[in-house]
Formats: sequence, structure tokens, C-alpha cells
Amino acid sequence: MILNNPQNNKMEVCVIMSLYKNDRLNNFKQAVNSILTQSFTEFDFHIQCDGVIEKSVEEYICNINDSRVTVFRREENKGFAYSLNELLGRVLKNKNYEYIFRMDSDDISITERLEKQMTFLNKNKDVDCVGTWAVEINAIGEEYFFKKMPVTHEECYDLFKKRDCLIHPTVAFRKSYFDKAGLYPENTYFGEDTMMWANGFASGCQFANIPEYLFKFRLDDNFFERRKGWKHAKSIFTLRCKVNKLLNFPFTSTLYAILYAVAKLMPKYILNLLYKVLR
Repeated sequence: MILNNPQNNKMEVCVIMSLYKNDRLNNFKQAVNSILTQSFTEFDFHIQCDGVIEKSVEEYICNINDSRVTVFRREENKGFAYSLNELLGRVLKNKNYEYIFRMDSDDISITERLEKQMTFLNKNKDVDCVGTWAVEINAIGEEYFFKKMPVTHEECYDLFKKRDCLIHPTVAFRKSYFDKAGLYPENTYFGEDTMMWANGFASGCQFANIPEYLFKFRLDDNFFERRKGWKHAKSIFTLRCKVNKLLNFPFTSTLYAILYAVAKLMPKYILNLLYKVLR
């Protein structure tokens, strides 16, 4: 079921967001408003409801009065990667969309984010995917950490031997990325973005990050709790081993994968401390 206005075929820019039942109204409103008030205004905004969503969020969506917004619904929850691929499947059928931006449902884009990433991609035709630096905020919006990422493709590749080199919801894709690397892998427990970058590197995609804080990334109270335990440890080790094999990374990358997995088994307060110190 589709709500609000259909896409404007003259647009060449699209923002995609997945929404599910645990997303809360205030955070979602901030996320949506941060996109709708961007300095660059000529874009479409596609939101996929991944199953039934919270009632107040549903009511808010129904009252969004902006022709740029299209909301897609389905009753069944099928997961984050599935929802993003569903959106991309629609977007990529429209040949006018040259740039595709990611946005999460509880984060905040700084007003100039879209404009600056578009300007960068216009000037750097070889880059297929560009992210930004981000200010991490807590559940109530207080600044937590200023997170820098590598800037050049070479720096991104070097960091990826250890860990992710982009902050997923900050990225803007050129359409060519999906022609080269395909869509999000749906066979991972989590870390669909990690495999997305791995497939991109393997397919010859070029990466970059803009060295500006153009995004606020929310770490809620359960951020670390959701990312610990045996299941997470096993999953992250398996995932990173798959990445290392695909990209022929050195043995030291496997050692980092082991350390990463072990960290997932530590108490929450230690995991929190490591997150602050080692990133």
C-alpha cells in the first residue's frame, strides 16, 4: 500500500529510509524534518514501513503534507536489508535518479548534508559512494562523540582491513554503485552494510568521506546491549572472515576479527569503554 504522492519523475535525487515498530515518534519526526528542511530541496523521499509500526508514528506519517514524500507499507516485518532493497528496486527502475541517499529513522542530517554530498559527487566523477563524519548523540540528543572517518579511497580501503570505513546512514550512492556491486546482502545476521562495502571494493567501486560533521548519529540506551553476546560474536567473526577472504586481506585482518568478536562477549560497560577508546 502506498501513501502520499507518487515520485516526481523529473527528480534525479532520492532519499531512502526504512521504518519499523521500535522506532519512536520524537526521533522519527526529527529525522524526517532534518531531510525535509535541507538546503537542497529537489529530491524525492521514499520511506518503507517494515511491518506494522507504532500507532503515533503511523498517525504522523499519514499527516505529512509534502509532495516529495512517498510511503510504502506492508504488514510483515522482513528486515532492514530487505526493506532497503525493496526501496532500491523501485528507485533504480527510475533512470532519472542519479544519486541515492541513505537516512535512518532516528538520526539527524545537518541542513547542508545533501547539498555538500551532491557537490562532492558532481566534482568527483570517479567516486561511487561518499559518506561524512558524524556527531554521535545519546538518546536525548546530547553530544557523545565526534566520529571522524578516512577521507580518500585508499584510506577507506586501509581501515576496512580492520573495521568499517563509512558510517552507513551518512552515505550517498551514485547509481553506478549498484550497477557494479549489486544490492544489500540479505543473508547476514547483521552487518549488511559491511558486506555492501566489501562487495563494492571487490567490484571496483570508489569510496570517500567528506571531512565535515554533516550528520548526527543516535546511540540509544540499548545500543551496546544489542551488539553483544555469543550470537553477535560468532556473526561478526564469520562476517569479517568472509570479507577478508573476498578482498584477500592479510592475516592481521583475521586477528582484528578475533579481537572484535571477543569484545562482543565483554560486559556492557567494558564494551562502552572500548568503543570510546579504540575507534
